[in-house]
Amino acid sequence: MLNVINQTLEILNANSEWQKRYSGYLADIWTNANKADRRFAKPQGLSLYTTVGDRKTKNYYLRFKGQNVGKIIIPKSGDVALQCIVEESESHDIKGCPLRYNEIVEWHSVKASQFRSFFKHLSINTKLKSPEHDVENAILEEFRKRKGAYKVLCNIQPVLLHGCFFQMPTPLKASSHNPTYAEHNGGGIDMMARIKTSEQGHIRLCVIEIKDENKVSESQKIAMSQAVSYATFIVKLLSTQSDWMEFFMGHKTLRNRISRSLDTFDIDVVTIMPEGDTETFQNEILEIPGTQFKLHCHSLFYNQQKFLENRVLEFTGTLLKEIRI
Repeated sequence: MLNVINQTLEILNANSEWQKRYSGYLADIWTNANKADRRFAKPQGLSLYTTVGDRKTKNYYLRFKGQNVGKIIIPKSGDVALQCIVEESESHDIKGCPLRYNEIVEWHSVKASQFRSFFKHLSINTKLKSPEHDVENAILEEFRKRKGAYKVLCNIQPVLLHGCFFQMPTPLKASSHNPTYAEHNGGGIDMMARIKTSEQGHIRLCVIEIKDENKVSESQKIAMSQAVSYATFIVKLLSTQSDWMEFFMGHKTLRNRISRSLDTFDIDVVTIMPEGDTETFQNEILEIPGTQFKLHCHSLFYNQQKFLENRVLEFTGTLLKEIRI
């Protein structure tokens, strides 16, 4: 893991173009904070996503169990529009959608209503293209719950962009387990979250990598190396552009209160995958050279059988000891 950190730092230091680009990303996010004020209600049975690439627009994406099925477009003037972005394919079992692929209709139209109703009543057991996206979406929805009585794991909340799920982009390609620089085509972090720790109730940032398998070729160690590379980028980002912490802490506008936003220089790095026999990380602490930051590596497991059969998420693993109960 130390090799992964050092290699990532070398890559980021050798390629400085990302610094200006990410500074621009954050400036646009603050400027367009009103994107969270939407002119539509999220449809039942679908999750709402956006992207950093859409930060200047009022475009949103509807996902069914993690698969993109619709795009909501809000023009500067005119009616809200819905575009169907799911195409019938042998790779999934979404059949009979009321809208044709790429068809655009007005949000309040009969066809749009039929589209929303179709996914509201579509079986939760429908096969999709990516089981991993399904798990990722279910965990995002679970962690976003507010009421403790209904949450499987309390004191954890995903970082949102304009009130929507999103993947934090990086300039790195780390999924090959050998990080390389990828400019605009880098991988995205599955989930960034805030956790309240058991130690003095501090709020800590958490970088999470989610997998739908736990096997030798996709082990905890391999998944953790990817997560550590992404977390190292986040450390580098915060070390050079500290205002990003205000965004990660959930502030909708820049408050210039970093000293209060950053309770600690500790960042949790977590892999979430099914229970299995591969490695477990138990608060393995990694220092990031040249910074005050430390990464705390943890494992979190879910019962895959219960999830597949009943959509129930039950967690075990070392992260549970860190989260304030």
